[in-house]
Amino acid sequence: MSDEQLTILYMINPDPIFYGKMDQLIIETFQRLKVNVITTELEELSFIVGNEITFFRKGEQIQFDAFLGYGYMAPKHYQDYMYFNFAVYSAGKITLHNPTTEGILQNKLLQYVKFSQNQIPIPRCGASFSVNTFKQNLRRFNNKTIMKEVVGYEGTGVKLSVSHNQSTELFCKSIWNGEQAIIQDFIDDTVGRSIRVLVIGGKAVSVTEFQDNVDFKSNGYSDDFKIESMMDSDQKNEYFKIAEKACAAIDSHLTIGGVDILDSRKNGLVVLEINSWPEITFSQDVTGLPLFDQFAQEFIEKIITKNRERSNST
Repeated sequence: MSDEQLTILYMINPDPIFYGKMDQLIIETFQRLKVNVITTELEELSFIVGNEITFFRKGEQIQFDAFLGYGYMAPKHYQDYMYFNFAVYSAGKITLHNPTTEGILQNKLLQYVKFSQNQIPIPRCGASFSVNTFKQNLRRFNNKTIMKEVVGYEGTGVKLSVSHNQSTELFCKSIWNGEQAIIQDFIDDTVGRSIRVLVIGGKAVSVTEFQDNVDFKSNGYSDDFKIESMMDSDQKNEYFKIAEKACAAIDSHLTIGGVDILDSRKNGLVVLEINSWPEITFSQDVTGLPLFDQFAQEFIEKIITKNRERSNST
């Protein structure tokens, strides 16, 4: 790590529903690595665009090398975060992901299109934009399917449908709510089980299994939910390989991504999605690996590289 003093403007998640102490743990990790961290609330931030982009906190101009916010947010907060994030990126500073990558990571349908383009195995899914076309596509799917809203996290908006009528009803409700839903093949031999690979800087660093004998989604909502390390699994390298390939399909050097994989006897390994703000605590606890440090060091290295490039160009 460079001796130069780096400053990260860190935005506390305005909606920390599922993330607990993640902000605190990330901030403490950066501080331990001798980074100057300016913590801020979203409502304290603003910027002015003119001949240059100027950033303010509590009405005072602020200087920083990188901006970071971690965790899913309510729609309006996320929209505001993205405006600020886009401005930071446009000003030549470091953000967690570039705006194009960010947009893809927040949309499951766009992820599936990129996965298909790059030959990443996925459950087959269908996108429709009216009830009539949905019903036409529905004939190509079994009665039992997954209905999934393209924007969502922690399993929200993901439902198991047991009939075509129910699938149609769920699609209609999504349209009513102004949301886009897709239909997806249900892989029935992976119920309550999924593999989570944490990828940092484009390289897989840990693998765990999410297990739930109550909820088919294995998202941790039931009392039966548990996580186990898969670092000693015979298939570790295969999990790592497909996760890295999935991340590379979206960004050649993804800062961080939590890749969810189904390990199916009938279908092999298939990628469900990449989480742009994966929960790090559980994976670190069960594997014993210094994952917060690895994440922070990757982000710091991006800042140092960017600052070096800027210095060399002047």
